[in-house]
Amino acid sequence: MIRKSRPPRVWSLFSTTALALVGSVSFILVFALSAVTWFAMVPMAKHSADDLAALIVLSAQTWVELPKDAQPSLAAELKTQHGLKIEEIQTLSRQHGTLLPYVRFLHDAVVRRLNACPPGTRDNATGECVYMGVLPDRAGYWLELPMADDVLRFEFSRDRVGYRIPFTLGAILVGGILLTLIQALFLTRRLTRPVSQLAEQVSRGLPDAPLPLTGPQETRVLIDAVNRRSAEVARLLENRTILLAGISHDLRTPLTRLSLGLALAQDEIDPDLQTRMQADIEQMNRLIAEVLQIARGVSQSASEPTPLHLWLTRFVAAWQQRGTAISLVVDEPSAALEIDVATDSLQRILDNLVENAHRYGRPPITLRCLRTADAQILCIEDEGDGLTTTEIIRLREPFARKDEARSGVTGYGLGLSLAQALAQAQGWELDLYTPGEHPYLPDGPMPKGLAACLRLPASVAPVRLLSSSEV
Repeated sequence: MIRKSRPPRVWSLFSTTALALVGSVSFILVFALSAVTWFAMVPMAKHSADDLAALIVLSAQTWVELPKDAQPSLAAELKTQHGLKIEEIQTLSRQHGTLLPYVRFLHDAVVRRLNACPPGTRDNATGECVYMGVLPDRAGYWLELPMADDVLRFEFSRDRVGYRIPFTLGAILVGGILLTLIQALFLTRRLTRPVSQLAEQVSRGLPDAPLPLTGPQETRVLIDAVNRRSAEVARLLENRTILLAGISHDLRTPLTRLSLGLALAQDEIDPDLQTRMQADIEQMNRLIAEVLQIARGVSQSASEPTPLHLWLTRFVAAWQQRGTAISLVVDEPSAALEIDVATDSLQRILDNLVENAHRYGRPPITLRCLRTADAQILCIEDEGDGLTTTEIIRLREPFARKDEARSGVTGYGLGLSLAQALAQAQGWELDLYTPGEHPYLPDGPMPKGLAACLRLPASVAPVRLLSSSEV
């Protein structure tokens, strides 16, 4: 199956407002936390680490000065009062095993307070003799330093570390962003919901009844303006329909008299002239009917299950009987499909597209039937000169015609407008493509002229696979 390329995603008012609000508040939060960390948390952590370093160095100095029998009493007091465990070890481990900022502050504070390193205890890489690391199972931290002829090891739990800057900063940041996100979503939904509802209702067409005034004052002003403009447009459309209905009635009466007069005087008028005059009268009647249909608007027609391939075959055969060089190309996935479609609207749309291709393009004309993942595609292709993007946009308007001097063909410019109105009423999509830009023929030869593709989404034109006996 052929997949149609999707247009770039357009963010909704709710998404853009919420992202802008969350992004700006998060930036302010990160900036504030950075300032608090640098000017408050780090100085406080360094001050706390300096106090603990003073206690460790003083305890080490006291330990080496006490007699051996008094050292257990000091160890017990440090354990009970300060959560420090002190013991003598044989040699320094000469390892560094932690990067926690507070612990690093503590290490630097101990180094500053230690007067001198005994000979043979310095680390060749750092020039220091104080070493720190993490206890097994991350139960805490250890610190080793030489004092005189002894090597002392201090151990303390993680709770003894008063300032855990990364954890604190991360907790505040994550919590702040989550709270900001919740509040931003709530406020954004409350502010944009009335506008979103208004946009959704207006996108389906002008509302028949006034929309309720809800939301902030600015939104109420917008809704009130839409209500007033909708009422004005409704009055204009009603007046236009009444005017055109009156004109059509007044025009059809003399046209009927002309047609009757031609029939009564057929023996006195040249047959070729009578044929041309009768054709002109019929053309005027068709023009009046198309103008009235566009003016009154088109409504959604009832759909019915239709064997697609059989219906298209009959459609092409009818045009071939009129002398039009047209052929049918159906891909394999579409050959045995039954589609739920409004055949009257489909017939009128394809008739207008084929007539335009016959009038403004060059034969042969191809009716191509394709199946994509989510839609059924019907394309009318010709071998003419095609249209530019600017011409395609302009010709979608009623009474817009291609330059007669260049095309050599005259028309009223209503066929494409009517086809587009019928497609919109059914929930279909009618797109025109310039030569070489056919999106449904990525590998095959491109038509030289215009490609007019009618897209029937599966949501509004469901299909089912016919059995072999039904085909």
